[in-house]
Amino acid sequence: MSKEYPPEGMGGIANYVSCLANGLAAAGHDVTVIAGPAHPNNSGRMPRGSQRNKKRNQLASGIRLDRVDNYRLALPAPIRRKARGIWNTLERSLAVDREIARLERSQGPFDVVEMPNWGAEGLCYSLHPRAPLVIRLSTPLAQVSRLMGERSNSLGLRLACFLEAIPAKRCARLIANSQFIAKYCSDLYRIADARPVLISQGIPVPTNPPLKNKTDSKVVTILYVGRLERRKGIDCLLQAIPKVASRLSHCKFVIAGEDIGDAPQGSSYREYFSSFASPVAREKTTFMGFVKADALSHLYADCDVFIAPSLSESFGLIYLEAMAHAKPVVAFHAGAVPEVVAHSETGILVERGNISEVANALVRLAGDAKMRQDMGMRGYERMLTKFTAQCMVEETVACYRQVIAESGKGQVSPT
Repeated sequence: MSKEYPPEGMGGIANYVSCLANGLAAAGHDVTVIAGPAHPNNSGRMPRGSQRNKKRNQLASGIRLDRVDNYRLALPAPIRRKARGIWNTLERSLAVDREIARLERSQGPFDVVEMPNWGAEGLCYSLHPRAPLVIRLSTPLAQVSRLMGERSNSLGLRLACFLEAIPAKRCARLIANSQFIAKYCSDLYRIADARPVLISQGIPVPTNPPLKNKTDSKVVTILYVGRLERRKGIDCLLQAIPKVASRLSHCKFVIAGEDIGDAPQGSSYREYFSSFASPVAREKTTFMGFVKADALSHLYADCDVFIAPSLSESFGLIYLEAMAHAKPVVAFHAGAVPEVVAHSETGILVERGNISEVANALVRLAGDAKMRQDMGMRGYERMLTKFTAQCMVEETVACYRQVIAESGKGQVSPT
């Protein structure tokens, strides 16, 4: 289950679910993905009644994709307006549960059902699971809200977090992609005896080894990839750019990602940057907006240094993408980032929120071609040994088999 799924959705959950589904299918397993609608209207929903006309698309051998709209409860408008987020959560969970039941009737039972903790999609199914339910932990709503500066004690947020915890408490197994998020969610959901299985995210091994970083170029390109929002630390990077530009004349910055408009004073981050950056810094900085996957690969290949100063990450798939292209990484020492990026080996980790340290790290890497080359290649080797899609798939299948065996609901073949 993943509300977002490529190509319509390109978030962290969407990307790892896509990678996992394709890897499982390639290993010979039958995979069904239930995702949100491909083309929602302005309210985020397809027209009423569209849930009765679901369209199944065959993605590849062994993968079926069902894009399912939220179920629409018949609620008076005043009640819906007062708790829109909670109703959306319940309607999404109900739609997913109904679709699983429909698929069970049409194609037979599933051996295992996996859902993310995000958004409590597994809420309804967890109340009466027919197959063992596995919940894979990612950044929970409570942490996202805190990082976005929202009120953590609001009734709506507390209720949403309560609903998110129910599937995590009732599932057959929790999977965590990092030690950080395993502990964070176990404490948040108050699961005293939780022992999540640790399975790192992975990405496909590049078909061709990465090109060596440029050592004789007069221009050093520094790339940021991610949504332009507060919790991704984009404001910290933008504040560091003028400091770097004033010390080095041969750097340029590429900012790739959708701007959600939560910059200070409610402006876009491009406008926010223009309000304080020097003319030189503005000239050296390019805002790309949303970038499709194929174009994004070229940006990674063409950059010299990758930076993503997130305030926290449950894992950080973007760091793997940079490492797959043998690029050194600059990031904050926060969340699970130290589990992915090895400080002083594959990149430089700095104190969270320290803009001067961000600038110093970028200046250091921009001025040392050999350091960039060495860190980039060590990052590539680290990705190959610890963070491949094949490892993620193999460890996930092993987890599934154990859960199925413990459930007593059958046993899949060993192949």
